[in-house]
Amino acid sequence: MSHNPQNKPVVAVVGAGPGIGEAVARRFISSGFVAALLARTQDKLQLMTAGISSDFGPGTARYYLTDLTIEAQVLASFSKIQQELGNVEVMVYNAGARRVNGRAILDTSSEEFESFTKINLFGAFWATKCVLPDMLANERGTIIFTGATGSLRGSPGLSSFSPGKFGLRSLAQVVTREYQSKGIHCAHLVVDGPVDGKLIGGVTRRKWEREGEREKLGQVERYIMQPKDLAGIYWWLYEQPRSTWTHELDVRAQKEGMFSKL
Repeated sequence: MSHNPQNKPVVAVVGAGPGIGEAVARRFISSGFVAALLARTQDKLQLMTAGISSDFGPGTARYYLTDLTIEAQVLASFSKIQQELGNVEVMVYNAGARRVNGRAILDTSSEEFESFTKINLFGAFWATKCVLPDMLANERGTIIFTGATGSLRGSPGLSSFSPGKFGLRSLAQVVTREYQSKGIHCAHLVVDGPVDGKLIGGVTRRKWEREGEREKLGQVERYIMQPKDLAGIYWWLYEQPRSTWTHELDVRAQKEGMFSKL
């Protein structure tokens, strides 16, 4: 049964959460898309979908409960999206698993390494294989992978995070080299620094409050990336003309150090 009677273009946000994922969905919906939201936490998905529907109208977003560490669930969700909404025109892989507090290699379990790598890399591989056939048939499509500082360098405490993000960057390069000439625009967006969300943003704000950093609290956007502003970058990548496609882009807040990152 179709839940997209107007045949709006479809954006699939994989790893949709109340931060970059929701902001990206809202940006695309505001320009005429319908959004498929994939994640494994049902209450968060329900809350996001309800909020989007309230702001943009019923049916502008649907959620698909998906554990990205399980291939069968990823395939089933994309099959359901195709049946209910139609072909995916834009796929944003925004999933990421990492520790807020780092853990040395010797203290990192094999289970955590495997789980995080599946979320950071395997899920992207499976999702990409789901959307590519229809994109290739239409000779157009956009795939955007959300990278991180850990995509470019390994840091102490991130043994279960960086390897998957390194692999995601490589996967983006492979997709580009195999399918760009066939109309597929694949981009890797390196989010080089903290994003103002409930987790990282909240921890950072509380730290500033404890330390009396009033200037930072008054000018947050200079120190922490804002999801709404990042969503504009994803839209910009999607809108690029075929004569000037960007493959990799790195972004950071004004006060975030660059050369220590790269």
